[in-house]
Amino acid sequence: MKTNFIHGEMGGAVAHKMHGMSSEQPRNPVAHSGHTQHSGHSAAMFRDKFWLSLALTFPVVFWSDEVQRWLGYHAPSLPGSRFIPAVLGTIILVYGGSVFIQGAWRELSGRQPGMMTLISLAIVVAFTASLAATLGIFQVEVW
Repeated sequence: MKTNFIHGEMGGAVAHKMHGMSSEQPRNPVAHSGHTQHSGHSAAMFRDKFWLSLALTFPVVFWSDEVQRWLGYHAPSLPGSRFIPAVLGTIILVYGGSVFIQGAWRELSGRQPGMMTLISLAIVVAFTASLAATLGIFQVEVW
């Protein structure tokens, strides 16, 4: 028998067994209750956050010292321009990353870490390292 996971043909029993559940009743309905809904998040919300975060990323990359060295250009020097990547990076983390951080909080509070936890860990560690470099704790430019 062939299994079609996309359309769920024969996949109900197989998919449930893969998740440690029988085909009749899920063993942990709370853990799997969010599979059809993403806690009130819509595709449009993710799309909007993506496009605004992407737009804010361009000036972060443009004013990055490392990218300037790689490409051989010098961004305009404005008062405080050294902090442009840090300020915009903070906005990107708070605006674009808040969905992942909140999702990780829910996963960890339910003692079931998943993708939101993994993504949150990555963005928080990258942000912290970049901010530490901006503040002079590291001698490397990582924005």
